[in-house]
Amino acid sequence: MQPLLLGIDIGTTNIKAIVFDPHGQIVASASVKTSTHYPRPNWAYYVPGELWAQTVAAIKQAVSQVDNPARIVSAAVASGAESAVPIDAHGQPTYDSIAWFDTRTEPQQRWLAEHIGARRLFDVSGLSLQPIFGLCKVLWLREHEPDAYKRSVMWLNIADYIAFRLSGEAVTNYS
Repeated sequence: MQPLLLGIDIGTTNIKAIVFDPHGQIVASASVKTSTHYPRPNWAYYVPGELWAQTVAAIKQAVSQVDNPARIVSAAVASGAESAVPIDAHGQPTYDSIAWFDTRTEPQQRWLAEHIGARRLFDVSGLSLQPIFGLCKVLWLREHEPDAYKRSVMWLNIADYIAFRLSGEAVTNYS
């Protein structure tokens, strides 16, 4: 019996789960709306527990279309842009995930440009200095949510967070 693969995409609009064969042919798919919260202008965030529940729902919907789910031998998770979840020593989120397009961190961007320099940050990280830059979000959390910041022991991008919830392993794709 041919093995199957599961791909999960945590997107800005939808969370998608696709089951496909080793030749790339889609066997099953599902999509669930991503809940995004907009508490004020220029702010947007995801609640980690909601992302997890929506991901599980998409996976269940896709897998329910497969004749023998035991054929699924591997899963991969992808997500877009600079959204992450701060995690405590017990593997629990300490704060919501600031969405990649949230610009509340413009003051942190300006501070980094002034004190470190956009070019230096690019040379080290390969990323251009914008409010969506993960470091800006870490600095915002330190300044505005010091308790959550102090309890955080790791910073997992959204795909990393979902993979962590699926496997118990905290890893990242360095690209």
